[in-house]
Amino acid sequence: MTSPHFELYTSESEGDAKSALSHLEATRAFFLAATHSHDPGGQSVRIVAFHTEGDYAKYKPAEVRSAKAYGVATGASGQRTIASLGLKPDMLDQVFREYTQLALDDSAPPLPYWFRAGLSTVYSTLKPADNGMNLGAAPRSSFRNGEVADVDLNLLFGAGRDALLASRDKAAVDFNTTTISTGSNNGALATAGSRDPGGSSAAALSSIQSTLAQSQDFARASWMLVHMLIFQQEYRPKFGEFMRTLATGVETGTAFNKVYSAPLSKVQADLILYSKQTGLMVMTAPFKIEKLAAPEVRPAAKEELDQVLAALNKR
Repeated sequence: MTSPHFELYTSESEGDAKSALSHLEATRAFFLAATHSHDPGGQSVRIVAFHTEGDYAKYKPAEVRSAKAYGVATGASGQRTIASLGLKPDMLDQVFREYTQLALDDSAPPLPYWFRAGLSTVYSTLKPADNGMNLGAAPRSSFRNGEVADVDLNLLFGAGRDALLASRDKAAVDFNTTTISTGSNNGALATAGSRDPGGSSAAALSSIQSTLAQSQDFARASWMLVHMLIFQQEYRPKFGEFMRTLATGVETGTAFNKVYSAPLSKVQADLILYSKQTGLMVMTAPFKIEKLAAPEVRPAAKEELDQVLAALNKR
């Protein structure tokens, strides 16, 4: 099934597939306009939606752990592909999160990874409304409010993809427990992908790496911190300036001081208070959703499907 900006391979129902493409096209248009970004790779994104967990597991990289969707570049052309376990409504947030992550990684690589990941999660829950788009709802079941008090912001600001993936796995486990553990990721993973090897985040990581046995909840903290910067009254007016400052390569702690005149101790205290709210602010942003033509639907030839799945294995 194809739409203007996605091609979808799936054995899910035609109704679910059409609903998924309609949702993704609408949320894509809003996200790209709001963030001034572009489609990853400047081309249509391929989605491979498996029907069973067993089929999905055959192609899921070990590093994505328990995630039910992941995005990769496949094939010689670097085709951006998102693989997912189904297309039910509760999966579309995760599929779109992977799209936004791929788009930001491609459009704004100077932004530190924690910020790209947090922004992706904030936008992953976009929902079309009668007069625009609803933005700000919490992710469905990977997170819950609170439990960010033990996150060291210097560690968060130096976290890379491996640490965030491990932390998403931890958050999914925590959601179904009555206590919060500190995860199972080690210090080496926490330092992976740091964009600022000489800055304060790297110094903090280095100073405790020998004793850091377990990860903190980077995924929840990155989402909550970006949500606070967008919605909290004190931080909201300068969010755009803060993002532009980060994009110039300024280290995150320095950017907070430069834009908000706020030391990290204040940011941390504000984040803890923000996370303890009984509910999160959700806004409806004005946006005209264009009506799309019906997607093109056809059976996938075996040879074509074999090539698509082989590309997933060769990522």
